[in-house]
Amino acid sequence: MSNSLSLEDNPAVSEAYWDELLVSHERIKENYTETDKIAFTSLLSTIDIEALQSMFQLSNFDEAEKWKQNLSERSDFLNFLYLKDFLQRKKKTVEEIFKLKMPDYSFSSVSPLIKLIIIFYTDSNWLFEIFVLHEWRTKASGDLYIAEKKLNDMRNKLSQDHNFHLKLVDTLRQNSGYSNDYRVVAHCDVGEKHTIYLLYKLLKDSKKPGYDQNKRIKDRDQIMFSVDIKKQSLEVKAPHNDVFGIKKYFDQQFNTALRKMENELFVQYKIDDVVQLFKEGTPVGDEEPEDFTIDSITFSNSLLIKSPDVKLQLKGSDIWPSINDAFRRGIINLYNLKDIKKINFRSEQHSKSILSIPLEDGSVIFKLNDSSLSEQTRNAIKKKFSMKFGFPLDQPVQNKFDGGEAFKVDQIFRFANINQITNDHKEIYDKLYFSKLLDETEEISYSCSHCSFTTNDTKLLGQNDKGSSICPECDEPIYQKMTKELNPISENINKFIHSLVDDLTIEQENFKNAKISKQKFKKKEFTFKQFSYKNHPYQLLVTDSLLSKKTLEWIEKKLVPTLIVCYGIDKQTSNRYALDTIEQVTFGELYIYKEKAQIHEIFEEYLNDLEKRTHHQVVSAATKATKSLSFIGDKTVELKEIYDEDMLEDDVYTLIKHLFPNSEKWGKEYSGSTVPEGIFTIQYKENSGAISVENKHGFTYDCKFTLDRSGYKLGSSENRKALHYIKLLNELVDISYYCSSRELTSHIFVGNKFRERQVQAMAKFIRKEIANGHYTKPVFINSKDLSYLYDQFIYNKNKIDKVPDIFYKQLAAIFSTDEILITKKYIDEKLEDVEIAARSYSILDTSNITKKLTGRKK
Repeated sequence: MSNSLSLEDNPAVSEAYWDELLVSHERIKENYTETDKIAFTSLLSTIDIEALQSMFQLSNFDEAEKWKQNLSERSDFLNFLYLKDFLQRKKKTVEEIFKLKMPDYSFSSVSPLIKLIIIFYTDSNWLFEIFVLHEWRTKASGDLYIAEKKLNDMRNKLSQDHNFHLKLVDTLRQNSGYSNDYRVVAHCDVGEKHTIYLLYKLLKDSKKPGYDQNKRIKDRDQIMFSVDIKKQSLEVKAPHNDVFGIKKYFDQQFNTALRKMENELFVQYKIDDVVQLFKEGTPVGDEEPEDFTIDSITFSNSLLIKSPDVKLQLKGSDIWPSINDAFRRGIINLYNLKDIKKINFRSEQHSKSILSIPLEDGSVIFKLNDSSLSEQTRNAIKKKFSMKFGFPLDQPVQNKFDGGEAFKVDQIFRFANINQITNDHKEIYDKLYFSKLLDETEEISYSCSHCSFTTNDTKLLGQNDKGSSICPECDEPIYQKMTKELNPISENINKFIHSLVDDLTIEQENFKNAKISKQKFKKKEFTFKQFSYKNHPYQLLVTDSLLSKKTLEWIEKKLVPTLIVCYGIDKQTSNRYALDTIEQVTFGELYIYKEKAQIHEIFEEYLNDLEKRTHHQVVSAATKATKSLSFIGDKTVELKEIYDEDMLEDDVYTLIKHLFPNSEKWGKEYSGSTVPEGIFTIQYKENSGAISVENKHGFTYDCKFTLDRSGYKLGSSENRKALHYIKLLNELVDISYYCSSRELTSHIFVGNKFRERQVQAMAKFIRKEIANGHYTKPVFINSKDLSYLYDQFIYNKNKIDKVPDIFYKQLAAIFSTDEILITKKYIDEKLEDVEIAARSYSILDTSNITKKLTGRKK
């Protein structure tokens, strides 16, 4: 089986011969000129000329130019140019075959081209051995099988016997389900007991356009295997299915018992060391390997929705600092060893790739593409890789990484289709599917293998005479592909999470009052599950997407501790975009705790943690709200689409809650009830001589938002409503018992803009209509002035802490002003007393003490 062609003498070597060797003989022949002859002969060294003379016995050997002329006039001179073309990238292989075939040749120092010419004219079939060996060496290592019982030498039969060729081809065709044709091409003897074989597998038979004429093209793949009788082994380099076909042939034809060679499972590495490599860049071996530059790495199962692959690449440069940065930023993470899909690197003057191959037992092999590498170079690269990563190449590595069951649940919700489901996910996926939390949708696509046409619409396909679908653009056969897409069922996921809260209110004493609350923000409706825990309000929101910062801030300003449950989003990503005041948890966590019957434990852990953040939430929300209130002050129509009355209500309450902890919000939460936006109290002690008097004030407030350039319209209905609120609250025993004046001190209106005349008219109306003996005042304040008051509270916090009673006395005076409208000037006047009173409190100069004790400033 030197080759599949019938070749006779060298001058009669056909075009098919050169075609088989992939020589561009047509181009060379068409473009052949005298210049090519001169270029070729000028390359010849003295020893090359002597070797050719020994072979061809040309005349005029003593006259160099005439001798070269005689050489270039040979009728087969084109063969020299063909051989020069064939030599490309095969010099090492030519040297090896020449040494093997002609060990005693006297001109051993001639150039590789002359050696190739000598080989060709000695036996043209040897070029096929060069071709086979070159193809073998340029391929990565294959699947290695070891004979369990003696492997007899059948190589001559495989090489020469046509019947064995037919049986081999038939076995491969049968193994492929008769969907492919095969052809035995050539073999190469690389040793006394070692032979390599080459076959072609037909992939597609089609017509392709050419410059001169359209040509029939038979696309093919290579199948190669080597038989080493000395090592009693069979190595196969072929597509996965064809590897089994070759093994099947040997088992049936030669009664072999071949066992696949598997390396011992590698377990001696630490997860923390590998994570540290990706996070900080510290090599596992503590020493950075020299001449080992990674310029590209691909991660599978990324943190993005539908979990696409993520490739980080920096051509010609070390990508690892970027990987460390991406890892620290949370752009990538390493939950599983097989997430490292592919690595491209440069080392030992080679650019190569490493591919991770997950095995059925969960372990992973990092397969080096060792094509064209010498054994010495291959071993050097393996050593460097091990120094950096801590585990070896080309050996199964135990997958110690396990994101946990919760991670797998969340990962499934990020998958785009069922093809991404692995054995690790199968059991969990089945549970989610049968619980109707996930659904499969069949998506059928149609594509042409010849051109780029693809569609999901069968109406766009053409049909041939036999009724088969064809491409509407090139009339080639259409291939159908079915993909099962994964779709979370949002409604059922919401019901599942909400039912957890319902169950807790039934089974746990501390959980009560579960209900649904639908709230709108910027025209989008959100469904909250509200409940109380230890008599404090909490709420839960389920979402399949990352919430915007504005949305999170809106939730924060509700001042209701909130638990956000995400699905289709990993924990790290959700946390990265979260606020400190809101707890974000993934669906996977709650699902697994439910499976373990420990759902109350995880809920209590999160809620207790949220309770600790309550004060921080108030401060954080108020800090954001004061900016909004300052911004909208005196603005009207320009606030359209960016602000509304609900946002004003939330912003005002957050400031009031921080200023006055004893406060309550009613407003839209109690829509349908006759109540103002909210209530707060001020309480302080005032000394009068030796007597200390405690003063208590109650205030209600309403928020008024308008887009009218003139300001909020305070009509008669607004007047009557405000008066009704005051009378209603003043009739309550709670108010008369608490307040020092036995009634509300003021009813406050907060808005972005008021009409001054209507403000005065409303104040006059309320004072006139309020019952005799009552003195509750109507007071108005612009949102920007309320924001200013809060800012002064923050700026002067140290002083206020020294004289809190004076501060709250002045606040009570501000909110009960006779001027009706609170202004910035009035706020400054009243808070001046706080500044004066705070001066009487001296402080200890701690920095001076530090200097005395240590001899240096802090």
